[in-house]
Amino acid sequence: MHSSPFTSTIVTLAKATAATLSASNAALAATAKANSNAKLRAFREVVKSRVSARRFEPNCTVPACVWRDVLRLTLTSPSGFNLQPTHIILLRSPAIKSTLSKNAMLGFGNQYRTVDASAIAVFCADLEPTKRIDRIFEMERQSGMREDGYLAVLRVAASFLTGESNTLSNNGGRGSSTHLSSFFKQTFTKALSPVQPMPTMENVESWSYKNAGIMAQMYTLAATAHGLSTCMMEGFDARRAKEILRIPDRYGIPLMVATGYDFGAPPVAHADLEEDDDTTNEPDTQQLKRTPRLETNELFFGDSFGEPLDLFWTINLL
Repeated sequence: MHSSPFTSTIVTLAKATAATLSASNAALAATAKANSNAKLRAFREVVKSRVSARRFEPNCTVPACVWRDVLRLTLTSPSGFNLQPTHIILLRSPAIKSTLSKNAMLGFGNQYRTVDASAIAVFCADLEPTKRIDRIFEMERQSGMREDGYLAVLRVAASFLTGESNTLSNNGGRGSSTHLSSFFKQTFTKALSPVQPMPTMENVESWSYKNAGIMAQMYTLAATAHGLSTCMMEGFDARRAKEILRIPDRYGIPLMVATGYDFGAPPVAHADLEEDDDTTNEPDTQQLKRTPRLETNELFFGDSFGEPLDLFWTINLL
């Protein structure tokens, strides 16, 4: 049986189309692999270049656009139930840094790093995170990111698992009722654990400090990507630091991160950033579904708790 010229033409076209599609798919796969390799190399470079700075170049100012990008990247940090229980005070005032160094920092190294660094990022962990639930619940509901089932249990689950008692407001935020509530929850989960998986109960300070640590790591990597040097510090008198920085009793200070330029190192050539640049709007990230975030002026403060951070005044006025 002989095929007609028409049939032969169809077969030829089909083979050509298949070859074209195969070549196109191969090209797309090669491009995707190249992008993956580039991202991995970039991340490895950032991670491997991060070291704790022993000393900072004094009297150096970090460009405002760099600070803004670092903080915006930090804002993408995950948190338990998306409660975002961590605030950052970006301390840049030489006078307040000096006061903090002399009166709250422990050890000579931390003291001179506090003075010389361009800024000290003070991480403040909310010890009453259930007060944030209503605000976060409404943001989640409006975003449409969560299923109804998740929203239905958010308030109860967050209150139970953050280690904070619902009786906090009736006991000044602390006290025996909190410990009694934690005891009952620990007893309940321990009793059921042999039967079914149960969460490990932790007190509210552990929960909030853990979330602050996650955010601090994101901040540190973002700063490193911009060529800045960092040093995480936990050697300080938190009581004195809270008094100097006017931090309410509701918050604890798990750590601070000194940030600036490494002493004696070559000048850093910062990447080009537009004044209103937002890295979360880049093509590679636009398709990602992101849970809602609190505004920058709610999470980031100036030289004391609650003081507006002027970095974002400028951008809002442009």
